[in-house]
Amino acid sequence: MSTSVLRAEFAPGTTVEATVNWMTRENGIPPGAPATYAWRFQDRDGRVLMTEPVEYTVVDPRFEWSTLEDDRLAVWWYAGGDALGRRVFDTAGTALDNMSQATRIQIPHQLQVVLYANDEDFESWHERVESWVAGQAYTEMSLTVQVVGPGGRDSWIRDVIPHEVAHLFFYQATHTALAADPPSWLNEGFATYQEFRSHDDEMDQVRWDVRQGELIPLRLISGSFTGDDDRIDRLYNESLSAVTFLYERWGAAGVGRLMESYRQGHDTDESLLEVTGLTFEEFQEAWWVWLDGPPGAYPTALAYSAPTPRPTEIRPTLPPGATVTAIVPRTRDVLAPAGASALILALCCAVWLAALGALSVSIRWLTRRNPRRPSSPAGSPPSDVRDSSTPDRTGSAAGPIAARS
Repeated sequence: MSTSVLRAEFAPGTTVEATVNWMTRENGIPPGAPATYAWRFQDRDGRVLMTEPVEYTVVDPRFEWSTLEDDRLAVWWYAGGDALGRRVFDTAGTALDNMSQATRIQIPHQLQVVLYANDEDFESWHERVESWVAGQAYTEMSLTVQVVGPGGRDSWIRDVIPHEVAHLFFYQATHTALAADPPSWLNEGFATYQEFRSHDDEMDQVRWDVRQGELIPLRLISGSFTGDDDRIDRLYNESLSAVTFLYERWGAAGVGRLMESYRQGHDTDESLLEVTGLTFEEFQEAWWVWLDGPPGAYPTALAYSAPTPRPTEIRPTLPPGATVTAIVPRTRDVLAPAGASALILALCCAVWLAALGALSVSIRWLTRRNPRRPSSPAGSPPSDVRDSSTPDRTGSAAGPIAARS
């Protein structure tokens, strides 16, 4: 939650007209963000008038948006026609159904998916963004903004959209003010597990790392995933394998109980012990043996010697075939969204308004996350074939639908 106070410029008088522009681009406010505003007036004698709060959604006014939604999910897009909106909505709805039914968790807030048609449109509402960034998630707002154009590949939609929706689901299912958020290996592993494609390549790579003695201890998989591409891939693959181990050993209901334990304010050690009956160290050892590692040889955090990473680089979702390049400051001709504007007429009979009106804006901020593009070891392309050993994650979304343009 963040609050901004904006001052309105106007000429004092018995009738006052005031307008305020909230510069969403400069403040990093994403399209689709929920906001609340109110006007506060004060006269020269110190008397204050406060209007009732008004809720609204920040909208990029440059495009004519279409929306497809039900009580749990809303998709916003402006290019690609009804077919694209329906395809993304069905994919996100299926992923949400799978997670809710398997974990027995119903999240309280609607999820928002905003689609930009190309990189240029996506970049233009940012004050600054790396050229290879193709999506961001704002979990505290239950919002993700992605680049998915009219020619978006089915494989891209069937991996990235469930992954992003899973992050939003995971936050609502686990977040509490009583404790720190769950570790990155659990969050990223859960999101990757929800992708519709097979993950056999990633699992093979983790077992290879075990045989080579290159496994990174789970205790060290926290915070943003940074470093070179090989290390980042290893972090994602290990996270996926640890969550897959949870699903196979304790089932989806066990994963649901683990998330609920976090929401009750327990830390990782307490939650694992409650759900699995294992301490964190025992859980790591059991995972290691499940990966065909020799018993008793799990690399401890103290014994692990991490390679020196290159300077930190944040890796949000990458478009297919994208490469990471250095940011080059550049100007853009496209105007940023105008933000929130309001018009107020106030009639004062006895006194002149001498003070300035102020707009108080409250908005829930969302932590930026690090989505990634699917990868396979040895440079092989990601498979679009679902793993027959995992639950069926395809189908169509259910529930009443409301569409509007």
